Amino acid sequence: MNVFNNNSSDELPQNLEDLKANSEWILGIFEAGRGPLIGPIIIAGCFWPITNHNYIVKQCSLSLNKQFYQNQVESSEIISKLKGKALQFETIEISAQKLSTKILAYTPSDVNEISLNYTLQLIKNILSKGYKIIECYINPIGFKENLNEVLKKGLGLGNNDLKFIVGMHQTIIAAQIVSLQERNTRLLQIQQDIYPSGQMGSGYPSDALTREFLSKVSIPVFIYPQDIRFAWQTVSASLKQKAINIEYLSEENWTRQTKEQFLENPSFLEYGGLHFENYYL
Repeated sequence: MNVFNNNSSDELPQNLEDLKANSEWILGIFEAGRGPLIGPIIIAGCFWPITNHNYIVKQCSLSLNKQFYQNQVESSEIISKLKGKALQFETIEISAQKLSTKILAYTPSDVNEISLNYTLQLIKNILSKGYKIIECYINPIGFKENLNEVLKKGLGLGNNDLKFIVGMHQTIIAAQIVSLQERNTRLLQIQQDIYPSGQMGSGYPSDALTREFLSKVSIPVFIYPQDIRFAWQTVSASLKQKAINIEYLSEENWTRQTKEQFLENPSFLEYGGLHFENYYL
């Protein structure tokens, strides 16, 4: 079903509560930051009334025929100004720590499953605020073929009128702008917090600046700051080369070195039940 027609309003009413009560809304969802090994994934949902579709698309320059990046900054500013005036957006963050913890858990989740669960939570957050969403456009990364069935079951919607559609749409472009801008803001914060004197690069393993960043911020005992995805293959491989190896010994094998013994061989340390190798003063 395509809900759009040429009669969509070119004006933007100001009363948001009336729009919530009396309008049908469309929603687009996009996630930013799945591939990099630094920082969070940001999932954004942008939504507006069907009757104001033409106005918002025109004002925000959300043309499907242009490369998105041409208007990213300008469109982001307009989207922020229009928020609360028919156009709405909401985001949810999956931190690097949460991603790695879930992937390495005793019962592990993959990135697709994690993304799906947080997407469902985002949609629930939006619906709980009283918006009557009738179409939801989704970027298809990681989603299964039976999209309607999976999402409706996850949301407990049954056979209501909400349709989930895979395919590019102006709401997705708006969500893409919002998610990337928010992730970029978080990356700037991360850099200032843990590496203010240098550059993190793009966050992808192939980036020389990112590789240099990882070498600068790794800590042998505590591994990496929490904004680094320690479950990612590039990071786990670097740990094998740089991190201290710890072996837990049985109680009967506990030994205690004297200070003199340790100073004679600082690359080996046993204390209590912990066994350290490659340890250098």
